[in-house]
Amino acid sequence: MIKSVIKAPVTLLNKYTQALIHSPYKTKMATTGFTYFLADYICQSQIEKKQSDEYCIERSVRQGSVGAFFAAPSLHLWHSVVLPKFVKGCTKTVTRVACSVLLNETLFATYFISFLLFSFESLKTRSVEAGAQNVQDKFFPALGASMKFWTWISLINYSFIPIHLRPVFVSCWSVVWQSYLSYVSNNMISETPVLAQDEEEVNYYKAPENAELAIAALPALAL
Repeated sequence: MIKSVIKAPVTLLNKYTQALIHSPYKTKMATTGFTYFLADYICQSQIEKKQSDEYCIERSVRQGSVGAFFAAPSLHLWHSVVLPKFVKGCTKTVTRVACSVLLNETLFATYFISFLLFSFESLKTRSVEAGAQNVQDKFFPALGASMKFWTWISLINYSFIPIHLRPVFVSCWSVVWQSYLSYVSNNMISETPVLAQDEEEVNYYKAPENAELAIAALPALAL
């Protein structure tokens, strides 16, 4: 009985590894969809401190859908196809890892974060313009936080994790990262200046909330 309990996680991991090899897209879509859904649930319940009757399951489903149908295929193609071609000329391990981290935190992060911010907002509001505005308002704080959070994780990923397991390794850490990104996308609100026609023109502007507060919460979430 005890041996069966001990062997269960190993057996499950072996089956999961086989599924990754034989059905990479389906397995990674299920994994990433679940982690993105979980991340938004954590964001709403632990970061935003919503009560059970305030919890918005539609928002978690939207985020899970983006994870399954966009993030998972993108991560698979980037780690398994695109990035290896970029770094195939690097003969030394140190150079290959350094180039992989640099490309991941600049080129891929720019594309990935932009599309996530666009998707979350455009699906919520059903407006392409709102999605584009969300990217414009929140991209740079999110990119800065991404570099702080992902650089060391990427270093471990490209140094020690097998290629077919890299998207899964990233997805596990994405529970923390997507909790932050969900907070940024749904709470950092930037409004267009409104002109008041009074005795004198007054420019009203509501500044975004301080992104550093959310960034500071990342290490605590990871523990």
